[in-house]
Amino acid sequence: MKKIVWLTFAIVLVCTSCNKNVFYSDIQNLPDEKWDIKKPLTFTVDITDSMQYFDMYMHVRNTTDFQTQNFYVFMNTKYPDGHSEQDTLGFILCDKFGKWTGKGQGRIKDNKFLFQPNVRFPFNGTYTFTITQGMREDVVTGISDFGITLEKHQ
Repeated sequence: MKKIVWLTFAIVLVCTSCNKNVFYSDIQNLPDEKWDIKKPLTFTVDITDSMQYFDMYMHVRNTTDFQTQNFYVFMNTKYPDGHSEQDTLGFILCDKFGKWTGKGQGRIKDNKFLFQPNVRFPFNGTYTFTITQGMREDVVTGISDFGITLEKHQ
């Protein structure tokens, strides 16, 4: 009985300590593993300490049905003061030989890309990130999930 209690305690400790630096994380599912250009994803983050530095990651989960080497998105950032900026982000999902860069067995590949290391948000308040797929096709097949994570910079 004591072994079970200690094993449970150890598992809980390991699981909770792994995410102690995560400030925000949201990964959204794309129905039928398709991303329509008319259906952007929205992520809302409340920043309460404008002096805190973060590492900002983008998560792309793709399937082996994805047809190209690179995946592009447009990211519109709306600041608490009302102004906004747009960035174009590119992700390499497989090398030139067709080997997938993401982790995972089978047809699903998980990618975690460091987008901005050591970034600070200039204002306290709500930031809204709107992500639209930026490929040449209106509907991209083979992208199953997309997300953003902010980890406190160490």
